Amino acid sequence: MTGVLTDETSGYRPYVIGEPGRAPGLVVPRVKARLWNRKDTEVDGFRVDGPVPGTAVQVRAASVRGLSHRAYGNVRQDAYGVRVTEDGRHLIVAVADGLSSGELSHIAAEAVVGEGISLLSATLADERRAVDWSRFFSCLVEAVERNCRRDLRERAYAQADTLSLAEVAALMAATASFAVLDMIPVDGAHPVTTGSIGDTSTWVLEREGRWRPTQPVKNDGAELHSSATKAVPLSAEPLVATARVGPGDALLVMTDGVGDPLGHGTGEVGKRLGELWRTPPHELDFAAQVSFARKTYDDDRTVVALWPCVP
Repeated sequence: MTGVLTDETSGYRPYVIGEPGRAPGLVVPRVKARLWNRKDTEVDGFRVDGPVPGTAVQVRAASVRGLSHRAYGNVRQDAYGVRVTEDGRHLIVAVADGLSSGELSHIAAEAVVGEGISLLSATLADERRAVDWSRFFSCLVEAVERNCRRDLRERAYAQADTLSLAEVAALMAATASFAVLDMIPVDGAHPVTTGSIGDTSTWVLEREGRWRPTQPVKNDGAELHSSATKAVPLSAEPLVATARVGPGDALLVMTDGVGDPLGHGTGEVGKRLGELWRTPPHELDFAAQVSFARKTYDDDRTVVALWPCVP
């Protein structure tokens, strides 16, 4: 079953894929007083023109607090960012998922995105330098650790400067995925390089509706995804991959809130999202689609999607 639920109080009809369960109709979103500045939902939709006439990329992005966090008043722990390099040659995407075991992991997720995009932008500013993903993640780990310790000092955390790295990560850590898309197509397709730590993932949605992962799918090799050590700032060992995004394809970077129900992309969720995202939807529709209802899946949801236009 794929359909919609009706919210009788607002008339809003959320997207449903399969059996929605009872939670979507029962959860009352809550927030804790000390966390007012953390937004429940973030949405973006825009076009980026490339440096070559006729090249452009449509961007949609959404990060939505999951049902579990809404019910208990906990913050959304996901974060995302999108940036074009100054020369217009590369489009950078960053997605991070704060580990739920750390009460301040949303701080780490924001640091991963902000620091990571800045580091990649600086690297790509020099046309002679390709991204050395191992070096990049080593620098990212150091930058995020500094950011996290600074945050703890600002919170008057007594041991902020003496905690071990593992102790800092227990308070705030995040998985991370970065994608760098070349805005200039080569042989009719846009080259992409990706680097990730943890279970955030990057996919190519082919125009035929087939999902193609750029790294091993979660639970195919559980040791790559389940350990808390596979998160920044505790780990600097990335999975690195390359891909090509051709005419009619889309590149999607997502947290496991969507990646888990997507699975290998061959089931009900993959089929429905493949239909919905064959072309760029309105950004508000995209956010609603990212937040689709499906029984047992109540984690935060974040997806950044790119649809290149190839001349």
